[in-house]
Amino acid sequence: MIPHGRWLALLTILFIIFSPTADAQTGAQPPEPRFDFYARGPYRENVPRPETITRFEAGDFHTNYATMERVIERIAQAAPDRVRVTDIGETNEHRMMHLLAISSPENLRRLDGIKSNIARLSDPRGLAPDEARTLIASTPVVVWLSYTIHGNESASFEAMMQVVYQLAASNEPATLDILKDTVALVNVCSNPDGHERFVTWYNSFGIGNPDPAAAEHDEPWSVYGRVNHYRFDLNRDNIATSQVETRNMQRAYLEWNPQVFVDHHGQPSQFFFPPAALPINPNLPPEQTARWLTAFGRANAAQFDARGWDFYVRGVFDLFYPGYWDSWPSLNGATGMTYETDSGGWKGLRWKRDDETIVTMRSGIAKHFTASLTTLETAARNRDARLTDYYEFKRTAVEEGARDPIRRFVFSYAGDPGKAVEMAQILLRAGIEVKQSRGEFRSAKAHSYLEPNAAPTARTFPASTFVVDLAQPQKRLAKALLEPNTEQDAEFAREQLARYARNQRRGRSAPKEEYGFYDVTSWSLPLAFGVEAFWTEDAPDFPGSADRLVLPENATEKTGGAPTADSVAASNQHVVSPERIRAGALEGRASTAYIIPYDQDGAASLVARLLREDFKLAVATKPLNAGGRDYPRGTVVARVSRNSEALHQRIDALAREAGVAVWSVNTGFAERGDTGVGSETVVSLRRPRIIVVGDEPVSQLSYGAIWWTFDRYGVDFTPMTIDALKRTRLDAYNVIILPDGSPGRYFAALGKSGVDILRGWSERGGTLVCIKGAAVFAALKDVNLTSARLVGSDDEDDEKSGQKSDGTPTKQSSDATATTTTTTAPAQTTSETSTTDGASAQQSPTTARRGQRQRSPAATGETAEDARERQASGQTEKMEGAPPDLPPIASPSARPGKVPE
Repeated sequence: MIPHGRWLALLTILFIIFSPTADAQTGAQPPEPRFDFYARGPYRENVPRPETITRFEAGDFHTNYATMERVIERIAQAAPDRVRVTDIGETNEHRMMHLLAISSPENLRRLDGIKSNIARLSDPRGLAPDEARTLIASTPVVVWLSYTIHGNESASFEAMMQVVYQLAASNEPATLDILKDTVALVNVCSNPDGHERFVTWYNSFGIGNPDPAAAEHDEPWSVYGRVNHYRFDLNRDNIATSQVETRNMQRAYLEWNPQVFVDHHGQPSQFFFPPAALPINPNLPPEQTARWLTAFGRANAAQFDARGWDFYVRGVFDLFYPGYWDSWPSLNGATGMTYETDSGGWKGLRWKRDDETIVTMRSGIAKHFTASLTTLETAARNRDARLTDYYEFKRTAVEEGARDPIRRFVFSYAGDPGKAVEMAQILLRAGIEVKQSRGEFRSAKAHSYLEPNAAPTARTFPASTFVVDLAQPQKRLAKALLEPNTEQDAEFAREQLARYARNQRRGRSAPKEEYGFYDVTSWSLPLAFGVEAFWTEDAPDFPGSADRLVLPENATEKTGGAPTADSVAASNQHVVSPERIRAGALEGRASTAYIIPYDQDGAASLVARLLREDFKLAVATKPLNAGGRDYPRGTVVARVSRNSEALHQRIDALAREAGVAVWSVNTGFAERGDTGVGSETVVSLRRPRIIVVGDEPVSQLSYGAIWWTFDRYGVDFTPMTIDALKRTRLDAYNVIILPDGSPGRYFAALGKSGVDILRGWSERGGTLVCIKGAAVFAALKDVNLTSARLVGSDDEDDEKSGQKSDGTPTKQSSDATATTTTTTAPAQTTSETSTTDGASAQQSPTTARRGQRQRSPAATGETAEDARERQASGQTEKMEGAPPDLPPIASPSARPGKVPE
């Protein structure tokens, strides 16, 4: 028992500890007002408020996806006169994506007519100006509100339910005006799978501790909710359309063709809304774009100013790369905008800023809620003008496409036909008109992508060439995706070059100015796909005719439930798919071997499928002659004598599916050279037994790109942590892949013992594949898993050794690349793995700002956007390192906390 005197002493100490001093009270943050989401009534009593279903108020907890679906369902059931729910497709984890159409009862009754009116305005060819004005006068403006494309930006998800309730339940005059003059399309969640991972993790142990060091602000590697199931950033996928969520959203978007589009994000230090930062994609009409971004920005600013909320405009978030969910809608004719709120997500329920003030998730929800409604009100007030400008955007696009220097884009099957088909499909998903010539045609002024500075030449293009004429309503998007080079804003480019020159003068060790590029700066589809492509200054008619291409799912006629080329030929449509490529066993049944040239992406798929079905394959390690043809080293051989009778049918069927030509050989006799199908230098391929390293320090984006690619090609693999790698008998595997990651963290995680294990395994015949930062790790002086050495570093002396003078790892992951030559068993080919920026569109190296305490993005999967949002908010990372001797140098246009690419 504690004596009475000691109790008094203990109570006195506690009183002193917890009693605020007068000085502390003077500068203390006033309590944050609890935002009232129900101040814009009166409300219809039959429509349930979200908290009556979730059983907690907005911002007090995170709502999971199933609970959100119950909220939406109950509101829609109670307000069928205002809300219509449409399912737009499933995710990889089989969650249904939903799009809500919310409007007045009168508008809901004529939704199909509204869609039809907008579709006519979207293609003004044949639409007289008087007809357009009549359509505009009777059509509400369509506003698309998209939430939670990054699953761990959770305030967006919660705000969506409050917006839906307001529109479904309120009889406030301003809300009724919104319903009368707009159709609000609410995409309830763009990334259900990522959001579910994040909220399940956070809800299980988050306590609302605002300390930035608290565990609830640091998602585990396997959780990382920003990205989707395959760890892709869906706000970069609008060009590649590789992910099912992107395809679902684009398909729904083009069904509606909205005039206003908002993508809701988080979490910088203050709220951001447009006008956007430079550069802005030059394919957008500058006056119209600036006018509408300013109009919506000023309207939001007035609401935020009235509430005393901080915000910024024209900073950080540009409108240049077409793959974002603000720039892609903009290039489709909408006013596309990004809104970034200041809380939720990794900031949790509460977050302490660098000035000791606290921001709550509820306040972040309130700001998104307010900005969403302000956007709808602004669109409603400007209904006629916004629809008119949308029509003008499309009309002038057709006119410009008929007279601009670039009139037509042309690409062909040459090289890899599968890539040409895939590129055509991407364009078609974007609503871009693509044709395929039935016969030869000619251009008098054609420019090759591979000779950008050469004079135009006359050129004849073969039958089946793909053609994109720019005299079409989607001209601006088509040109943005296909042009070989997109010009930067001249003033912006001069400023970046000036910064570069100043940085060069400062020398290696001095603090550097940051560059203004937000993210991706090059993307031309023909160059990315490596297809033979040209742009022409003319667009003459085809001597014969051209087929209008459609995606298989969009063909107007179907046979047996599946569209085919023959089934749509009568309507002058052709389905563009790999099956249209000349493929399969083209010379019939082979008696000796089948030859698979390994020069197309589809060949990798074919070989993987054959190995998976236990067919025996071999590979030529020297140039091969077979059946009278010459083939390069790396050609794959399927010997008839080594396989079952099933080979003949399966190789033909699988080759057709992959869009690959397979050549039949009926003799082992080589007409020339010393390598035929039976030679000693044609060695057996082993079925790959692959380890892909995951968890820290691997980039989730790099790991996800490998995972998605292997799933796409039917390749099995074993995910494995580094700890498991070090204790596993590796001889059961013949390939180990180290995805992109921090070189220093790879070294710390593996240690000398782990490096020795990898070296011994590779010397016994294993193939080690190292990507980007992992390739740098392999080339470090103390690792030495490759004879390759680093090149391209700013800090050349340090990079030669892979270390700074103080022994710490250099920032090689972002400043250098390495080529790693792996060691293989005699029964395998020697493989050279190069790190290239094109390895995956998902991988974005980042450089830490000098003196900034930061987790390696490669170790966490953090993208440049993540890092900018986190650093702008004042979040520091738990990593060793001392502050610099001098503060970072900044210019008036430098972005605080930005992590340059």
